[in-house]
Amino acid sequence: MQNPLLNNRSSIVAYFLVWLIVICVHVVLSSLYAGIPVHVAIGEGLTVNVLFAAIGLGLWFPVFYGKPAGEKVLNFIIRHIFACLSAVALWIVIQYVILYSMFGSETGYMDYLKRSIPWKSVTGILYYWLIILVYYLLIYYTNMKNSLVKEARLETLVRESELNSLKSQINPHFLFNSLNSISSLTLIHPEKAQEMIIKLSDFLRYSVANKDEKLTPLHEELENINRYLDIEKIRFGKRLSVHQIVDDMALDMKLPGLILQPLIENAVKYSIYENTEPASIELVCKPQPDVLLITVRNQYDPEMKQKQGAGLGLQNIRNRLKIMYDQEDLIAIRKEVNTFEIRIVIPQNKSV
Repeated sequence: MQNPLLNNRSSIVAYFLVWLIVICVHVVLSSLYAGIPVHVAIGEGLTVNVLFAAIGLGLWFPVFYGKPAGEKVLNFIIRHIFACLSAVALWIVIQYVILYSMFGSETGYMDYLKRSIPWKSVTGILYYWLIILVYYLLIYYTNMKNSLVKEARLETLVRESELNSLKSQINPHFLFNSLNSISSLTLIHPEKAQEMIIKLSDFLRYSVANKDEKLTPLHEELENINRYLDIEKIRFGKRLSVHQIVDDMALDMKLPGLILQPLIENAVKYSIYENTEPASIELVCKPQPDVLLITVRNQYDPEMKQKQGAGLGLQNIRNRLKIMYDQEDLIAIRKEVNTFEIRIVIPQNKSV
């Protein structure tokens, strides 16, 4: 891991800006309270603090690379006490040599330099522990950020896996019914069977293109719905009537791909499959503030016995919407005497 204080330009600037402030404070205190000439105070301030700034950068290596696995707290403290004393001692010796070579002729200053060794040692210890604390805080912050990134990636993978699982339950169901219908039509109406195969091929091509969970413009979903309805109309003829009421302002609004087909399939199943009479299905799409409102209404026989596994498509839609938008109130079902209504709300101001 690279030294976090040198990781980017901002951290480098911040580090040296802090030391610049420390140098200024050092020069002011030395010249005003210790009576050191200004030029000597400037030289000492630069030498002392730039030297520890360099040592501080070097302290990163024992912090990050020198920690044994499973180190006990006592060993940790002893290790840092030894490192602190070594760093401060090295700092005192080097700065004394440099300052002596620069201002050795200044008798008064050399006396001050010798007297200042104890409090400079205390200052060096304080510098050491402040820098070490900053390093450990940066390590903690980096590890926490990496952990959050990994957790977000894991949640994304789980989310995609759940969505793909839900979608894989929907598509085979429709494919199974369509293939059964084609099998029947090959004997009775071969030309309709061929037409149905072409329509089914177009529908599946759209499904493959939307294998990844993504938002799709409403007009593309409606085109796919019309492919599906073309297939069903080959099966049911004039018995199936679908009335679409779509506001032009809603055509470019986004919704999850392949989410309308199960709604319409559910309406077809309960209004046509076990009913010999013609039935009408209504699809309404209209924009509202920050949402796309979709309503599907169909006639149904309330006395018709519900088959095992019924409602799987609607449950899948509910789960997909919950996963994608993190809301549980986006689908509502209402039953009246002979009418079944499904209403879904697609938020438009949320990133998915």
